[in-house]
Amino acid sequence: MSERGMKKWAPYKSLNEQQGYLDKLHEKQEKTERPCISSDEAENINEILVNYHGEELVVSYWRNSKINTISTVLSKIDPINKKIVIPERKTIYFAELIKIERA
Repeated sequence: MSERGMKKWAPYKSLNEQQGYLDKLHEKQEKTERPCISSDEAENINEILVNYHGEELVVSYWRNSKINTISTVLSKIDPINKKIVIPERKTIYFAELIKIERA
């Protein structure tokens, strides 16, 4: 009996090409509209940032049409440039914030 070599796997080559399409489709399904925050939630975010003393926070923010949530200690709050900086050198702008809670 002879070995078929690569002929055996020929039908599966199309899966590699489909993977990119499936990844894009999955990303498209995850996209969300930017949520509107209430004035009460905006006040809560402001109060936590003004009274922040190094405790761990759970920060939810909207970027690239997705809602991201991280649990971190803030490195810096920059009210002039309207942003917060976390230890991973990531910047989150105030306009992107959706929710902040104490952990």
